[in-house]
Amino acid sequence: MRKTFFFLFFFISIASSLTAQTIWTDKIYSPLVKTVKFEASGVDFTIPIIRLESSEKLILKFDLLSEEPQQFNYTIIHCNSDWTQSDLRPQEYIEGFETGHIENYYNSINTLQRYVHYYQEFPSSMMRFLVSGNYIIKVYADNNPDKVIMVRRFMIYEDASTIRTVMQMGKQPQDTKTKQEIDVFVRPKSSMSFADPNRYLKVFIQQNGRRDNISLLKLRQYNGNELEYSFDKTNVFDAGNEFRNFDFTSLRIRSMHVSNFDFIDGENIVKLKPITDRSRLTYTTQGDLDGYYYVRNDRGDNFDLESDYAWVVFYLPSQMRLDGSFYVWGELSDWYCTEQNKMTYDKRFGAYTTSLYLKQGFYDYMIMFMPSGYTLYETSIMEGNHSETNNTYHIYVYYRKPGNSYDSLIGYFSQKIN
Repeated sequence: MRKTFFFLFFFISIASSLTAQTIWTDKIYSPLVKTVKFEASGVDFTIPIIRLESSEKLILKFDLLSEEPQQFNYTIIHCNSDWTQSDLRPQEYIEGFETGHIENYYNSINTLQRYVHYYQEFPSSMMRFLVSGNYIIKVYADNNPDKVIMVRRFMIYEDASTIRTVMQMGKQPQDTKTKQEIDVFVRPKSSMSFADPNRYLKVFIQQNGRRDNISLLKLRQYNGNELEYSFDKTNVFDAGNEFRNFDFTSLRIRSMHVSNFDFIDGENIVKLKPITDRSRLTYTTQGDLDGYYYVRNDRGDNFDLESDYAWVVFYLPSQMRLDGSFYVWGELSDWYCTEQNKMTYDKRFGAYTTSLYLKQGFYDYMIMFMPSGYTLYETSIMEGNHSETNNTYHIYVYYRKPGNSYDSLIGYFSQKIN
């Protein structure tokens, strides 16, 4: 395989575009930044969220594909429920410093691909979050805010509301086998009451780690002091299927979905077995990580530093080229469909193929399809939709108290459909 990674470290100066940007999104700007993990300490395979005024911590980890370390700094910004920057000043949402530098970094050990592994805990000893809500951390190089390497979202929530859900298959006759409905009920805690909830309260729901189908629910009715969000299209989701997976914790021993290993032009190559069409198959229960991955290897004790990188080759047989695009999708693609994880059709092999540069571990993924001329992708073409699928749903309750200029996150709840 021709080596396509050029080890010339460069940054894209994007200060003006980020300033003009109305909505902050998770994004990695440097091609040399890999294997970004941002999650609550001690909680694997979930979103980055912690409770206000608790001892809970967030951990940011990533690799820089370089032999020499770089200095990275960060800035933390408070956002509204729609991820636009709020009107709060830093001293109003953080006690201490909203900026700092990534303190911990270590060189890889005995790996073919040399890299520097970075690690940072939040909140640090120099800060304390004062208000709940949405936040982003902007990481940049050389103490220069113009040299942004990544933006990551996270959330701080208050335990100020009670959230319960009723999860079931879609109620409409055409939806019973392919969709899932999540009815949400919200009640304020203690003596708190919601002033004009149609105006000041927003309830969002998210399926697994997906960013493309987060839904703003519509209030259906009041039941005493409880708000009901049900019987509406906004709380009905395509169920999808259990995630596919592959394991290359070893670069010597083939696992179930690995076909072969190669070593070409100084790089590790992992060839997966052909991807099968599951859209018409009967649903089968299998354990998955809801689209996430974990880093592991079979030869070392420090997985973060001793796990190597490889080009993982995906192969999707197809008799013809379809009017649209296939993507290898999940946390391994940062939950996006982009040119980096897009599959291309090769007439010689009668198949769609792509290669991703990944760190050793166990990975979940799906094959998404985006029809030509559309901006939304779907699971139905290759994966199918089954109402029995085990999905995790996250519910967020935001409240802009009358007189406040920002949205508080007053409740969070997650539940898995089993």
